[in-house]
Amino acid sequence: MTIPLTPQDAARLVEFTEAEAYVDLFRAAPVHLGFQTLSVQSASVLVSPGLDIPLFNRVLGLGLLEPATEQSIDLILDQFHQHRVRNFFFQISLSSQPPALAAWLEARQLTPRDNWAKVYRPAHPPVTTPTDLRIGRISIEHAEEFARVGCTAFEMPDMLRPWLEAAVGRPGWHHFLAWDAALPVACAALYVTTHRVGWLGVAATLPSHRRRGAQGALMAQRIHLGAALGCEWLVTETGEDTPQHRFERQHPNPSYHNMLRTGFQLPYQRPNYFQQQSNQAL
Repeated sequence: MTIPLTPQDAARLVEFTEAEAYVDLFRAAPVHLGFQTLSVQSASVLVSPGLDIPLFNRVLGLGLLEPATEQSIDLILDQFHQHRVRNFFFQISLSSQPPALAAWLEARQLTPRDNWAKVYRPAHPPVTTPTDLRIGRISIEHAEEFARVGCTAFEMPDMLRPWLEAAVGRPGWHHFLAWDAALPVACAALYVTTHRVGWLGVAATLPSHRRRGAQGALMAQRIHLGAALGCEWLVTETGEDTPQHRFERQHPNPSYHNMLRTGFQLPYQRPNYFQQQSNQAL
């Protein structure tokens, strides 16, 4: 029987699982990409000097194991500035300490702009999601296809294909593709951490094959595999799903609804603190 988590335990589960997965994924990157990871107190810092995109330049887990300090924030900011990274963010859990943390970030021109939905679920029970596509776990012979689908679906530059390829077959990683006949059209990965928690990520579908159940089925397959590998919990995240209100813009997110349908629960929406930039749109 799975014991319910306290809010603080849930925050540590979802934050540190994502952080461990991304740190390992960064370590798989070819040297020429220049990806780096840093540890500052309990925080994991991702730095990609040649790829000035917030997803690859961010801070996770700050203030979760011990209270953050202004010195730790300044040390992290110095790292981004030294590497000439302009577009980055701090992702702060609602359980992060101290209470002054948000004010310290805002004093340094870091302000919340949007949120990510952090979700988790027990590895049991399994779920089934129908699709007319063929779902299969892959090994290194399909690494190139995985990378091609991932970069195309995420609209990432082709220079990142060798990175996605390098993760296929890496210890702890398990990769899947969805095929339409012989054509690979969707991808997804499962990473099992050193604490036997499964992180679900790198999931995307080509525009031509969306709304055919690929991601729901890929999620169901990874949930099943995570349980078979001994995971107690599974974790993932996605952009916030915001309902439409009068005079406000709607940001529907099908990924979030896939997660809810497959048994994930939302402990909180995690705010992203971006540094204000002058003369440059983020």
